Amino acid sequence: MRFSVVVTTYNTPQQLDLVLCGLARQTRPPDEILVADDGSTEETARLIAAWKAELATLVHIRHEDRGYRKSRVVNLAVRRSTGDHLLFLDGDAIPHSRWAEDHLRAADERRILCGRRVKLGPRISAALDKDAVGAGRLEALFGPVLRSALSGETRRFLLGVRLPPLLARLLHPRARKLMGVNFSLPRDAFFSVNGYDEAWEVPWREDRDLELRLLRAGYHFFPLLNRAVVYHLHHETKPFGPESQAINETIEGRAIESCAQGLAEHEGVAPDPP
Repeated sequence: MRFSVVVTTYNTPQQLDLVLCGLARQTRPPDEILVADDGSTEETARLIAAWKAELATLVHIRHEDRGYRKSRVVNLAVRRSTGDHLLFLDGDAIPHSRWAEDHLRAADERRILCGRRVKLGPRISAALDKDAVGAGRLEALFGPVLRSALSGETRRFLLGVRLPPLLARLLHPRARKLMGVNFSLPRDAFFSVNGYDEAWEVPWREDRDLELRLLRAGYHFFPLLNRAVVYHLHHETKPFGPESQAINETIEGRAIESCAQGLAEHEGVAPDPP
C-alpha cells in the first residue's frame, strides 16, 4: 500500500526538525512526506530544504500567512499527495519508529484510525535534541520519558507503552474520537467528505467537524491506543475565543456529510512557492 504522511506546521521549525527526525527512522518509510505549512517564515523553508538530502520524498506545501488557515493548507497537501492511505501528524508530535507501521497494519477501507499522544512536560521538551530522537531514547521504557512522568511533568506515559495488537485492542475496545495530532484514513474517505472545511479562518474544532462528517458517511472509528505512539512536545495553548466557540456550536448542530468549501476548491490549484 502506498501511503502519504501530512505534517502540519506554523513557525515552529525547532519542533518540526525533531518530527522529521522521527519520520526519518520509520520502520515503514513513507512513500512521501508533505509538510502543510500555514505560512511560516523562511526559517521553516530552509529547514525543509536541508532535510531533503535525507528525506528525498519530502515536499513543502505552503500558502501565504493570512491568519489561521490550517484546513486550507492541509487540503492543498492532500491534493498534492499520491498515497492510497493518508497519515496525519502535527508538527509538534514526534512519531515512534513504528508509528507508520502500526497505522498501516490496522488500515482498512472503512476504518478511521485514531491514535493518541504522550504529553511531554516542559523540561523534557526543552531538552530534546535530534541525537536523542535519532537514538530512540523517547521509546526506552525506563528512559527519560518515564523519569519525566515520575516527576509529575509528562502526562499519559502509559499510552507510550507499545503493546501487541490483540492486547491493545482488549484494553481499548471502544471507538475513540479523531485527533488531528495522530490519525489516518483511506484517501477515498477524505475525498468523500470533501476534506477539511475551509469556511472559517479562526482557530476552531476542525478535527471534530471532520469526525462528524466521516461518521455520517458511514466510516468506522478504530482505536490505536498503545499503538502508533507519538510524543507531543509541550507548548502553551490559548482558549477558544467567542467567535470560535460559536463556530464549534454550529458544527455540532448541523447534519452535513460533505462540506461546501473544501478539497474540491483546489482541483488543479498549485500552492504558493516556499
